[in-house]
Amino acid sequence: MSKGGAFDLASGLGGKIEKDDVLSAVDRYEKYHSDFGGVEEDRKANYTDMVNKYYDLVTSFYEYGWGESFHFAPRWKGESLRESIKRHEHFLALQLGLKPGHKDIRSYKIPY
Repeated sequence: MSKGGAFDLASGLGGKIEKDDVLSAVDRYEKYHSDFGGVEEDRKANYTDMVNKYYDLVTSFYEYGWGESFHFAPRWKGESLRESIKRHEHFLALQLGLKPGHKDIRSYKIPY
């Protein structure tokens, strides 16, 4: 896929940032790296900005590929991506003992 094509994907379906914003964020992110003229001192001084730019960009790409589910699910033959994620989310909910209406899972412990 061409570089422009990837940006089109990230800013399109499911993406949260516009194409021009993606290009601008990539340019700013790349400048932190030595391949693009960046120096270690700038990375250290601006690490929060660099990390935020990275996650903003990959989030857009992930949302294009997988929607808002950032977990992966094994797919069964003939099963769509949406079906596999739904099945896996139900499995996780059962493992956690979630009940209808539960919204905050911070207090749940995964049974290993």
